[in-house]
Amino acid sequence: MQSRIFLASLAIGFTVPSASVAQAFPFGREAIDAFVGGARTRTLGALDAKSLELPADFLAWVDADPVRRASVYGCRKDPLPVLLGLRSLEIDLGEDVVRRDYPQLAIAFALQRSYLVPGEAASGWNDGAGAKPEGALPDVSPRPRLQLSISGDPRIPVDTKDRERELDRNDHIINFLEDHPSIEVEITVKEPAPLEYDAKGVAKPRGKPVKVKRKISRPLVGADVIASAELQVEFNAYMKERGHGDIVLDCGERVVHWNSKAAVKDREQRKRIKAAHELFHTAYRNKGRMPAERDRAPTAAESMAWWIRNDRDEFTPAGTKKKRTWPMFPLNAPWPVLLMLVADDQPLREREDIWTKFRTNGEFRTYGEYIGGIAQQFDMQSARRVSPIAFNYGSIQMMWKDGGVCGTMGNIGARTYRICGVPSSTAGQPGHCAIVRMKHDSKSGDYTCVGGQYATGGDEVTTVHAGWNYDDVGGRRPMVFHQSVAWGVNHGLFTFIDGLVLRRMWDAADDEFRSEHGVAFTTTAVHTNPFALAAIVGAIDTAANAEAVIAILDAFEAEFERFARLGQYPLYRTTVRELAHARILKLPAPKTKLAAERLLVELERQGCSSPRLLARTWRAIGGESEFTDRCVRAAETYVALPGRTTHRGVSKAFAKSVKAWQRTVKGKKKKRAWAEAMLAEFDGKETIKIRRKKFVDPAVAELCRLAGRDVPSVK
Repeated sequence: MQSRIFLASLAIGFTVPSASVAQAFPFGREAIDAFVGGARTRTLGALDAKSLELPADFLAWVDADPVRRASVYGCRKDPLPVLLGLRSLEIDLGEDVVRRDYPQLAIAFALQRSYLVPGEAASGWNDGAGAKPEGALPDVSPRPRLQLSISGDPRIPVDTKDRERELDRNDHIINFLEDHPSIEVEITVKEPAPLEYDAKGVAKPRGKPVKVKRKISRPLVGADVIASAELQVEFNAYMKERGHGDIVLDCGERVVHWNSKAAVKDREQRKRIKAAHELFHTAYRNKGRMPAERDRAPTAAESMAWWIRNDRDEFTPAGTKKKRTWPMFPLNAPWPVLLMLVADDQPLREREDIWTKFRTNGEFRTYGEYIGGIAQQFDMQSARRVSPIAFNYGSIQMMWKDGGVCGTMGNIGARTYRICGVPSSTAGQPGHCAIVRMKHDSKSGDYTCVGGQYATGGDEVTTVHAGWNYDDVGGRRPMVFHQSVAWGVNHGLFTFIDGLVLRRMWDAADDEFRSEHGVAFTTTAVHTNPFALAAIVGAIDTAANAEAVIAILDAFEAEFERFARLGQYPLYRTTVRELAHARILKLPAPKTKLAAERLLVELERQGCSSPRLLARTWRAIGGESEFTDRCVRAAETYVALPGRTTHRGVSKAFAKSVKAWQRTVKGKKKKRAWAEAMLAEFDGKETIKIRRKKFVDPAVAELCRLAGRDVPSVK
């Protein structure tokens, strides 16, 4: 109620601001400061209610810097976990680390951990003994300073020939493998290039290292038995002699082997291979040849201490640090660009193994072995190389050993970057997994969010898997959302944080207030920071009707044009437009023909590209006949486009529209009739030739499928 009264009081004189009066505007500097102050008061009241007390100098430090104050109190609906998380880090790591050396990193940890599910989140704040009860807050009780400790290999090998006890099934499995004569296998290794000597007799490599195949002898492992019918017979007999005749492996000859790439199609055979994998995997774990489980995730303090230790590492010998280009990313960067990094939950032992290889040898592997179709069958992928290893499934080390396809490659890349201090995440593309990461230009000081391992498109089809935790909601968002964070921070950290506070203010307002002031709020948010996307999305998502959405989008575009030249940030502009039109689609359709016609005029003026929204609006104007006529006209325009024969993206975009439109047509007969009407516009123009490559227009292929026609030949 108090927030409603407060915001209602701000509405007095609420008009669209210009650049010269923005600071006097009700959602300007004074209003933002007042809102943050109110959040602070409520948070300290919550501390008192829970009988928690924080040092006065700590609270004064938070208040001393307006950006820090707004970050802690103004970016979450409930700032209490953020404040306590920051203090918890200070207890564990010390005042100098949190307040002086790495305050932005500490704030990033405090904010990121506040987004985790209660109960799960709690484990990130305790001593690692397990998750605290659901709803637990960060621990701010007195305790000794954290001493960073990284566990060693947790495996404790069991004596599988112990004469003091009766041997069990798993003992015999291990004994069969470890007592068996070594086997000869072929491996691929890199050898240095041949040496050549200059006039002074100095040897230099001639060319690059080359891959060669070698045969080596090594102990037998479970994967070898799964791959060999002969070894399976031998194993079955061995187990039968020892009273375990119920174990009978029948995996076939090289159906699944160390270098398998083909998926296993026979379901019964797959079941048998899966059972064999589970047999060996269980024996390895129970007898200490593999860890019983994956290491626990580190606490926030442990993660922060580990990255700080590496950040401060001077490397040896002299010159190595420069050679490694260390640090790869500044740990004192503004907290909004660090959230991808601090979300990492890889156990420290796994990280340390990769870090040590990088620090010592410069090894930086962001890609693994691509193994084809078998990677879609996790049980078969695991069976092909089941063998002793110091790490469990889920670890980057296991990914290196077993290989995979794009998902594994993306994980290897993103995890390796994060281990080396670079904010990174996997990202989804149509039928593919890629990676994204933050970059820092040391000369300009600017940050960018860039993609890697792209395959099926660019930024426009990429969705980042890391949570976009800037709107008090979280969750996966398209690439441009994360790019807007970097752009917003470049524009100004203070104003970017103001944009997040504005979103909290908007969320706290009531529906009546928001329905009256969406345009003015959007204009103010964009004026504050052109990339205040959290605030812009908040205004769009709460718009009460199509007219309000249209006005909000116009306000965004008008104010953004004051900042950016025509053609700059095209994906950002397009994304805001699509978000606005997606909101209209969620709202009720126009009830009258006149209202629909007016809406269509506005949508066309704004360049609406939502096939479903256009289809609904066309039908609201004149039913199915109007819908079909409009689609045919769109096809006629598309066929005449010069870009149709110069850029593949044009044909893909129209095919996407065709697919969306056909889904709105009910019944096979109606779909067929609609498709035939559309195909008439492609008569004689069914194929496209771009850069000497000729192919059937994807829209034609889709329409032929609907019409029951054969797809035309490229010839």
